[in-house]
Amino acid sequence: MSKSLGNPFQYKLIYVFRINSDTHKGLVKIGEATIKTDLSIDNLPPNSKLLNQAARERIRQYTNTAGIDIDLLHTELAVKTVIKEDGTQVIEKFDDKKVHNVLVNSGFKKKKFKNSTSIEWFEIDLDIALKAIKAVKDESYNISGASEEKSYSPIIFRPEQEAAIEKTIKQFKKNNTMLWNAKMRFGKTLSALELIRILKYQKTIIITHRPVVDDGWHEDFWKIFYKYED
Repeated sequence: MSKSLGNPFQYKLIYVFRINSDTHKGLVKIGEATIKTDLSIDNLPPNSKLLNQAARERIRQYTNTAGIDIDLLHTELAVKTVIKEDGTQVIEKFDDKKVHNVLVNSGFKKKKFKNSTSIEWFEIDLDIALKAIKAVKDESYNISGASEEKSYSPIIFRPEQEAAIEKTIKQFKKNNTMLWNAKMRFGKTLSALELIRILKYQKTIIITHRPVVDDGWHEDFWKIFYKYED
């Protein structure tokens, strides 16, 4: 089995912790940190001293406020074993967003705090967090173990949506500007994501003046790109 992750001395790890306060009661945060070491993956088991140290250093960077009492609940390397089409096994990295996606797909909503950009808090316990991490390693779409491909049905676009997508594709062949003056509930988000998929854009900037729209884009993204790993 290959255990090379590019730089053999730098690994990503996932951590789970909680803040002991009334405002964070019942919540845990799942984040990621980086560890640099000469040790191999086999010598860095979950909750080992080095992983815990790296996690605590990362947590201190954004909780550097006097009086904050935290409990580090779990740490482990953010790696999973993947079997390729030819039967070979390789080790691949994953990030904390993969774990967040599993939780959201399992019905757990992110907890948002006023005047904070943090989106990594969930009203769950450690057991659920560990199940979400395991689901990522098992390449499951949610905690129940359903695969991404089985959990989503292909989107069937309405004629007016297909027309908008086709017109935009033709427009982009001769110009780089297109405006959809469509009414609410038209399905602009899904249609735009389908356009991105068809044209195989690698980088896309989404700009909105309404933060609440962010979740809609994120959820619709997986409806279009559910078959894709990255």
